[in-house]
Amino acid sequence: MQKELTIEGMKCEGCASTVAEKIQAVNGVERVIIDLDSKTAVVESQKDINESVFQEALADTSYAVVPNAK
Repeated sequence: MQKELTIEGMKCEGCASTVAEKIQAVNGVERVIIDLDSKTAVVESQKDINESVFQEALADTSYAVVPNAK
């Protein structure tokens, strides 16, 4: 499964690295691709993972998942 998340607060490569590390640690995540320019994270996982799980993974950082408007 693939999910694109918009991440608020990423400004540099260090930010992107931290976000990738936190999201990669979520159970079931296989790969994370960060696009700093568009402030997105493409997450590949074994199963569908709710956005709230990623928000929780970033809870101790200054970054946040922007809720999907769908």
